[in-house]
Amino acid sequence: MRPLALLLAACLALACAGAARAADAAAAARSRLDPRLAAATAPGAAPVAVWVEFVDKGEQGPADLAARLAQAERDLTPENRRRREKAHVQPLVDYLDLPLEPRYVLELVAAGFQPYGQSRWFNRVAVHTSGPALLALAARSFVRRVAPVELAEPRPHLPPAVPEPPGAVRAPSLPTAAQVLYGRTLGQLSRLNVPAVHDSGYIGSRVNVCMLDDGFNWYRKHEALRHIHIGGGSRDFIRGVYSVQDTLDAAALFEHGTWTLGALAGNAPGIYIGPGYDANLMLGRTEDSGSETPIEMVYWSMGAEWADSLGSDIISSSLGYNLFQPPGPSLTYQQLDGHTSVVTRAAEIAAAKGMLVVVSAGNDGQNRSVGYKVGAPADANGDSVLAIGAVDSLGVRALFSSKGPTVDGRIKPDLAAQGVAVLLPDNSGFDPNGYERQSGTSFAAPLVAGLAACLIQARPNWTPVQVIQALKHSASQATHPDTLLGWGIPDGLAALRYVPDTTHAPEQHGPLSLRLAGPNPLRVAGPPVALRVVLGVEAPPASFRVRVFDAGGRLVRQLAAGALAPGGTFDLSWRGDDARGRALVPGLYFVSLEGAGRQDVVRVVVLR
Repeated sequence: MRPLALLLAACLALACAGAARAADAAAAARSRLDPRLAAATAPGAAPVAVWVEFVDKGEQGPADLAARLAQAERDLTPENRRRREKAHVQPLVDYLDLPLEPRYVLELVAAGFQPYGQSRWFNRVAVHTSGPALLALAARSFVRRVAPVELAEPRPHLPPAVPEPPGAVRAPSLPTAAQVLYGRTLGQLSRLNVPAVHDSGYIGSRVNVCMLDDGFNWYRKHEALRHIHIGGGSRDFIRGVYSVQDTLDAAALFEHGTWTLGALAGNAPGIYIGPGYDANLMLGRTEDSGSETPIEMVYWSMGAEWADSLGSDIISSSLGYNLFQPPGPSLTYQQLDGHTSVVTRAAEIAAAKGMLVVVSAGNDGQNRSVGYKVGAPADANGDSVLAIGAVDSLGVRALFSSKGPTVDGRIKPDLAAQGVAVLLPDNSGFDPNGYERQSGTSFAAPLVAGLAACLIQARPNWTPVQVIQALKHSASQATHPDTLLGWGIPDGLAALRYVPDTTHAPEQHGPLSLRLAGPNPLRVAGPPVALRVVLGVEAPPASFRVRVFDAGGRLVRQLAAGALAPGGTFDLSWRGDDARGRALVPGLYFVSLEGAGRQDVVRVVVLR
């Protein structure tokens, strides 16, 4: 062949090879895109909110990963370390605690993508983009997956507040000693037997409580709020500032948190008292209640990670989501399984880090469009997250209080407290001595969270699981829980006197349970993790399946399926691989046992 022909042939071969590589790169980029983003890749498509998940956290092999984990343990605040050690968190730090790789974030910024939210737990950032830029984003070598951000409608509003007449919250003539202290809050606290707990000397002192809500206007002006302890600081994750107030431009959008803060920690002796009035508070704004479009569920997990880093003992959050709208994923009842929504997964991880998470069950008990069910994160497992329903002043369930069960048959809500005509501080800023009455599970949840703070002060060696045990097993329906009020209305004094069943075990399993024998963490090159499925002797025969999910709620593989006779066991193992036998990226994984109408979950950390 002549030299010119050779040259042309070589050029053609190079061009073909280049085209093939480009085609391969484009195919790889599309494989990393969630199918729901297909329309958003078209030129001129409107920008969409997407999660950009990274392939790793920048570790360069096992030795570097071990060094990073050791540094993360050294970086734990004393409060964070104390809480994790008390809760027997093992290992003390894991892959989720590692920060995002800064190089990846900086490269996205340099390419014109502006992250507006991020999560070290889920190893991802949130950006707005569309069209060819979306494909270019997915084509980057450090990007593992690009998926739409979950979008959720705010919960429906209940009837407007009813102002209390001036002076109505003052104690009546010839009051009892309790009325002298509690004023008109005596009723809503007595329903939980909180005064007896306070009389025992427990008022939430030195317990860190993080409240995640939509804003906390005038919390330094009202008489019941100006003296509470805000020792952990405040953060507005939506605006990216450290103030959780806006008393001028958007005052009406910063009210809900003021109410829930008062319900939990109000402190005006003789007038208004919350159950945890001496707790140390941290205030996080994670909700924009005035948005005319569905709210992006980015900020709740950021707030939970912040609470973890500060050493919070409790997260109290009166937020929740049911209806999801396009272009975000659609959350259906079939997905209320404790693993699907980002807030549910974040709440589950928060519990795994040793925090007690208390959330409102929801106000959809008469909402046919969502099946009258609880929303997210109330669907998380009850040994991790307490979902609180609402009763009236007589202890009768409020019709608006969301119901259970979850799709996999677990009882929800877990507990209930007064959520009808709850006395709350005025949040308008115009009456610093005024009060009003509001209804909703939003106000039942902080009452239980405040009681939990008292229990944690009283029993400093109890794990969150044991606090949950005490509250449930001494509540009004402890012997006959149902899907309307769960285990019922807590009795603070009975919970204080409760003797936990075990020292370290999670809440008593049902007849079908999953047991982990280790090792945990699991190293891919090391021995497999050993698991055992156990069916109680008195239980009827049951079918089961064991599946593995990653921290993003995605199914990794099914490990086993079968049936057991009463008293039977089934042993299995897992090497940290997916259904094709490929080693998984390091991180947190959930091994889920489903059967007999129940679900049991163990957490496994995978390392290289």
